[in-house]
Amino acid sequence: MPWYGSHPYLNEYILEHRCRKVMEIGVYNGDNAVNMIEAAAQNFRSYEVEYYGFDFFSHHSTRHVGRRLEETGCRYRLFEGNTMDTLPEAAKTLPPMDLIFIDGGKSYAEASSDWRYSSQLMHGLTGAFVHNADFPGVRRMVEGISRDEFMVHVFRAQSEGSVARITYATRSAGAHTRRSTPQGSWTGA
Repeated sequence: MPWYGSHPYLNEYILEHRCRKVMEIGVYNGDNAVNMIEAAAQNFRSYEVEYYGFDFFSHHSTRHVGRRLEETGCRYRLFEGNTMDTLPEAAKTLPPMDLIFIDGGKSYAEASSDWRYSSQLMHGLTGAFVHNADFPGVRRMVEGISRDEFMVHVFRAQSEGSVARITYATRSAGAHTRRSTPQGSWTGA
């Protein structure tokens, strides 16, 4: 099905920008997670790759997705529940991410919350991608992103619709001084 699975533009970005810390909102069955981890593992040892996934895990359990991630050899943490509840708390302790993929709730409130807390995890070289940028609530959120602080490029991905790629307006901006490893326990590797 074209609405989940691998997103080639993410894998290309991960390879080109040597992304090691990857966060995904909307994990579904873990197909995209595995593909992103495999892309990152082309530049790093798999146990050096860190993956953080957020989802309700109502269609595919954390155990099911966790087994798939364990097979990659990466370090990972899965956060179960509504990101309007889980992400604000997690953002307090997570490290800055190299790539963030937002494919969560499509309402303006959900998309805005996902962006607000994801943007706190960006550093000067982070690439954030927002899926379904043509959905009304998501589009409204993307249109509200400060163009003084961020560069926003909306493109059409084949069989997917619109995607927004967001980076800091100046690549050295947004360098946060945050922990390089998260608090809490790792799962995997």
